[in-house]
Amino acid sequence: MMNIGENIKKYRLKRNMTQEQLANVVGVSSQAVSKWECEDTIPDGTLFIPIADALGISLDRLCGHDKVYESDTYYGILRLIEDTPYEKRMEKAREICWHTQKGLFNVYVQADYEYQPNELNNTDGSSSVANDTGFTYISNRSELPFYSVFPEPEKGYRNVLTYDEKYRELFEAFSDSYVLKAFFYLYSQEDLYTFEKEVLARECQIPEEYIDDVMTKLCRFCFWSHDELEINGEKRTLYIVRQRYELIAVFAMLNEFIWHATGFTFQSCNRLKPYLI
Repeated sequence: MMNIGENIKKYRLKRNMTQEQLANVVGVSSQAVSKWECEDTIPDGTLFIPIADALGISLDRLCGHDKVYESDTYYGILRLIEDTPYEKRMEKAREICWHTQKGLFNVYVQADYEYQPNELNNTDGSSSVANDTGFTYISNRSELPFYSVFPEPEKGYRNVLTYDEKYRELFEAFSDSYVLKAFFYLYSQEDLYTFEKEVLARECQIPEEYIDDVMTKLCRFCFWSHDELEINGEKRTLYIVRQRYELIAVFAMLNEFIWHATGFTFQSCNRLKPYLI
């Protein structure tokens, strides 16, 4: 275990602080800081927290205690997100996930690892881990960042992902160029957007003879609802878009699959068993 004086010096230098600057923040003399670092004396117990705050580290790091407790870690994550402005919380969550990804590679776990706040801004590659316990995929592309993790189910993926005609029907539906155009148009509108099929046909340039088939496929797979109204004695059908984030996730993954990263920040694949057994 490294002593407190060595840690004070180590983290002070990492923050490019002088002894005088640290002394001013903590409220002691620079001579006192010098004595701590030379191991002539140790700080008063009441100064431990101010010193740790000034150095941007925890009390555990200051004292050289590297034991990690799950409850403290989870509490720290919750507090970190809670203290992040609302509009930046999703990005903060992805940043936490990125460090989780690095942990899966058993890297950066040394006691002297330092958090780099702008690390993701300088990382543009993808990263994946695949082994017999599951797999992850993270995209650090600035235009489409995301993180996904799939722990291996207890009975394997095949227990859930069995052959089903619905998969074929789904891919068949989206292989229709008119359905695909309609999907991207409708998802560019606000949620609960209400329309008539004639409007959709006009906006997406779908021929009249195809619009009913397009609507059938959309209603089956894209989770629309519709209401029949009578206006001036004429029956009209209004469709309501209920956007599903799962479909956006599917297209994001497909985008990554098509783009197929030319460079990986980290990549590991040592899975031996088939995914569907």
